[in-house]
Amino acid sequence: MKRVMIMALPILITISLNAQWEVGLGAGTALPVTGYKEVLKPGWLLDAAGQYRLKSGKLALGMKAHFTRLQKDNNPNDQFQNARMTIAPLLFTAEWTISTKGNLQPYLTGGLGISFFNFNYEISPGDGKTIFNVSFTMMPQAGLRYRVSEHVSPFIEWGLVLLADGPPIGFPKSSQITGYNAITAGVAYRFK
Repeated sequence: MKRVMIMALPILITISLNAQWEVGLGAGTALPVTGYKEVLKPGWLLDAAGQYRLKSGKLALGMKAHFTRLQKDNNPNDQFQNARMTIAPLLFTAEWTISTKGNLQPYLTGGLGISFFNFNYEISPGDGKTIFNVSFTMMPQAGLRYRVSEHVSPFIEWGLVLLADGPPIGFPKSSQITGYNAITAGVAYRFK
């Protein structure tokens, strides 16, 4: 074990000297798809991300979290009265920057992880029900970053957050994968 640590130490030092940490915060809108769209109207989301940009500058590995709230009922005639849903995905991400030259930088991201969701609704006035679950989640994403300075970059991105378990039982299209479109704008900061 000691030999492995001695051999790995120079590699880890080299990686950390050539890498850069980034953090980003944003806010935006969540547009539900398939089963969620049948029961809930669009909502809002908060976005936080942290990533480690490798030496080439094109590849970054990190984590992304959303806090999403879909709080308006889309169909007053279904069994889910006054429906409200909170979704919190936690994703491990890999980002590929298409161009690192110039100030305008398009990028593609893939993410895998889990989502926690809490769904509240009323069966009748004053008689509510809550469903809590965890679901495997994946997310393709595309974005555009503009470097204002060496450290600060505003961004806009679109992602499709897909929950593999589908919507709760009783939702229309409950056999299909569901989730939401995330349109987010924010600012990223790169430490150097």
